[in-house]
Amino acid sequence: MRYNLVTSAVLFLGLFAGTSAAVAAEGTDAICNQLDAQVRTALDASQQSPNRDQAMKERSTGRQFCSHGYYKVGGQHYSEALRLLGASSAQGPSGSSQNG
Repeated sequence: MRYNLVTSAVLFLGLFAGTSAAVAAEGTDAICNQLDAQVRTALDASQQSPNRDQAMKERSTGRQFCSHGYYKVGGQHYSEALRLLGASSAQGPSGSSQNG
């Protein structure tokens, strides 16, 4: 009985740790909010950009993915919007800082 309890506890902790790592790699709503603010600023500064409409579509798509919990995919769309506007993001699509 004690063996089963210990085994169950170890399995539970392993699953919890794996889930936590996946969430950390996926990103969070806070990162989506930060990227959305960056895109908004870039859009305000790029009123004459030929890519403005496409960037607005990418921002909208990013918002939709983020609002459904797909933070990494949403971040990729926000990053694409920034790229289209000639801006760079302080956060990568997965939430890690980009160096380079």
